[in-house]
Amino acid sequence: MTIRDQLKSQMFKARAVAFGCWLVLAGCLFFFKNSINPAWFSIPFIGFAGSVLYILFFVKCPMCGARLGQVLSSMHKPDFCPGCGVNFDSRA
Repeated sequence: MTIRDQLKSQMFKARAVAFGCWLVLAGCLFFFKNSINPAWFSIPFIGFAGSVLYILFFVKCPMCGARLGQVLSSMHKPDFCPGCGVNFDSRA
């Protein structure tokens, strides 16, 4: 498994949780806006915010520990770690 595969797996899981929580929040707001306690809306919001924070602060280079969340979320996908310069296609 390469470093890129590891990072893609981490990002995919976090994005899937964020998207799922966002869908639940949007569904609750659309379907149950008058019949549900507003405090219940905070549960999917916390899940969404938690997954975004996970991407920003806990997706790290396995070699040097540099945070890569913002780097990997951009449109341009890097080939090397900006912290240590390791190639993401090398073995983890």
